[in-house]
Amino acid sequence: MVLPMTSSKKISKLKTILILSISSDIGLFLARQYLSYGYKVIGTFRSSESIGSLKDQANCHLFDCDVHDAQSLKNFSRQVKQLGLKWDMLISCVGYPNPMQAFLKADFDHWQQSVEINSLDQLRALHLLYPLRNTQSIAGVVFFAGGGSNSAVVNFSAYTIGKIMLTKMCELLDAENPDLNIFIVGPGLTKTKIHEAILKDPHVSKEKKIATQKFMKQGQGTSLQDIFDCIQWLSAQGKEIASGRNFSVAHDPWRSVTSKKLIKQLKLNANSYKLRRQDNDFMQPKGK
Repeated sequence: MVLPMTSSKKISKLKTILILSISSDIGLFLARQYLSYGYKVIGTFRSSESIGSLKDQANCHLFDCDVHDAQSLKNFSRQVKQLGLKWDMLISCVGYPNPMQAFLKADFDHWQQSVEINSLDQLRALHLLYPLRNTQSIAGVVFFAGGGSNSAVVNFSAYTIGKIMLTKMCELLDAENPDLNIFIVGPGLTKTKIHEAILKDPHVSKEKKIATQKFMKQGQGTSLQDIFDCIQWLSAQGKEIASGRNFSVAHDPWRSVTSKKLIKQLKLNANSYKLRRQDNDFMQPKGK
């Protein structure tokens, strides 16, 4: 499923985008973009405060659904089936940063809940919704990564480990399912409700709050438009290039000027842009 990157909005209305957490800042922006191009959109929300502009859209179907509640997810999948729509792309914008404190100081039940929201619950949703995809073409699945793949993000271990689980699952599900183009994108620093939560949380360090305040004053960070464009670029490249991999919106050379070099690298090396041990074989004996 590929949405043309043109100013024209004359495209087929048969395409359907399913967005988990459509009420998130990223989810809301993506929904508006797809609707403006004539797509149908199905979305879940927990808070109706942020979705007012979507309620009167003819092609937008909104459902109150708690992704952390298995029964709520089952009810949602049943409602989607009743609509008679087959999704072409599933985008999960679910993210839960709490508890924002050191692992050994956090309440373990809360920590476990966060890991589940940031990984297992989203995978449960995909598992339930997979039969409702459009089987006439390769379906797209998009997750969002967090920081910490290459460093230790202090006091965000539940969020970090959950997102890393999704990153590895993209590779596993790509290998298991020839009918999915599944990838995960790291949006980088983007102004969202998560940063507002960091400033309000009493467990967050003074240094972290100062850094967050500085970022909030400087500007947008990664633009929501860039996130949308990156997802569309990866969708357009298809399974051979994008699927099973993780990408950074802010740092990877996916834009037109350098994209050919990136495509070449991804074709040449199946291990590129995946979770891998690197440079750990320097002491191992070389084959003759």
